[in-house]
Amino acid sequence: MTTTNLTRYAKISEKTLQQQIDVVAEFHAHKISPERIAFRTGVNLELVSQLVNGEAHQRLFTHLMSIHRKSRRDQRLKKSLRLKGIGQATLQDEIELEYAKSLASN
Repeated sequence: MTTTNLTRYAKISEKTLQQQIDVVAEFHAHKISPERIAFRTGVNLELVSQLVNGEAHQRLFTHLMSIHRKSRRDQRLKKSLRLKGIGQATLQDEIELEYAKSLASN
């Protein structure tokens, strides 16, 4: 789907600016592309891009990203408990490594 198609079918967000920043941080923590975030949430693509690139509301966005990354890590670790043995340990190691990389990138 092209950007033109995305904007044509995108919904318009009725959330406050702080709520929009929070939802963008949550989606970005799940590694969803800015275009898709804008389409799914109704947040202006320009704002999404500015937040992701660190051009707007940097401190708040960074803080919210750290919260959502930790939450995603905890959620994935809890889900990994369904596995047993080496599979579980390997998956948990991968989750922790990915989380550490995300912390280092900030």
